[in-house]
Amino acid sequence: MRPDHEILDHPLHVRHEDGRLTVLKEAAKDQGQMGEALTLDGVVNSIDAELVALGTSGKGPNRGAILRHGRYTLWAFEGGVEDMTEEGQSLFVNTVFYAARHGHSPVLEKRLSGTRDNPYTYLRPGLVETLKSLYLPPELAKQDIAGVRAWLIENRPYLRVNGRKYEVDSLAKAAGIPNHRRAILEYCIANLRDKKNVAASLATLVRYTGRKDLGASADAWQKWYNENRDYLFFSDSEGFCFKIDEEAKAKRIPVERLRKWSSENIDYRNPENSDSAER
Repeated sequence: MRPDHEILDHPLHVRHEDGRLTVLKEAAKDQGQMGEALTLDGVVNSIDAELVALGTSGKGPNRGAILRHGRYTLWAFEGGVEDMTEEGQSLFVNTVFYAARHGHSPVLEKRLSGTRDNPYTYLRPGLVETLKSLYLPPELAKQDIAGVRAWLIENRPYLRVNGRKYEVDSLAKAAGIPNHRRAILEYCIANLRDKKNVAASLATLVRYTGRKDLGASADAWQKWYNENRDYLFFSDSEGFCFKIDEEAKAKRIPVERLRKWSSENIDYRNPENSDSAER
């Protein structure tokens, strides 16, 4: 975990070495004893989820061991107080305090789908065939791991999910605008005004905002956009769409300032390291 995280010092001081410590006296021997450590997809690059500490589970290293999503906090270590080290006991107390302090934090994103990073967890022998058959377009069926990785790297800024299949937003890719940036909405509204590629632009606006009531009127879309621009954020996990942070809007504080996070500049995980937890 980050050595400067408050959970290491409040209300108890937790002894650690640059953020590293042993929580359990004995290492768990199987997945059932390791607790519900989670994969990081949908946690990193999220407006309301926070990775506090990494741990190891039977499914692999670098899983989320202490996570917060809005008002919910996960403690993923299996075992009672008697099974914990002194440092682990202090960390547990601090985690309870931390969870209580965030007890009224809003849940801004639901976890309904994998993010554009999720396919990287399948880029390994034995899993890549599942990835291709269940989640990727059929034209990738004959590609090897290197070919799938290259496709993901090329198209990551323009990916979205349709059902459970990942697809490329061809309009965004042709325009060179990542679909998680508000510029894609501005581009489509300009197209409506200029009578260019109207059908595809309107479909894109509806797809990413859920607004079916504004028709093809550039003025109506512009008015809606002007009213909500500062409060919009993009969510992969809730359907690859823009959402309005209603609290930010009510307070008239731009979402980036209020949440100290922006979907305009998603810090994608290193594609060469599918388990990276860097933000």
